[in-house]
Amino acid sequence: MKYIMVLIWSILLLEMVGFVLTSLDGGSSVNWILPIIVAVVFTIFVMIFTAIIKPTHKSYQEER
Repeated sequence: MKYIMVLIWSILLLEMVGFVLTSLDGGSSVNWILPIIVAVVFTIFVMIFTAIIKPTHKSYQEER
């Protein structure tokens, strides 16, 4: 569920960034596909990063 929320928020935020940058560039047509691709790549990166930094054993505090 948390990865779905990461994907939704990254799509929303990257679409807003794309809209603002397109408006600053002179108002050409908005590219809808590129922010979605970047959001999917970012979500995959978050999934991999979370798997890498997850501890493999419980600490002393968690065992209590």
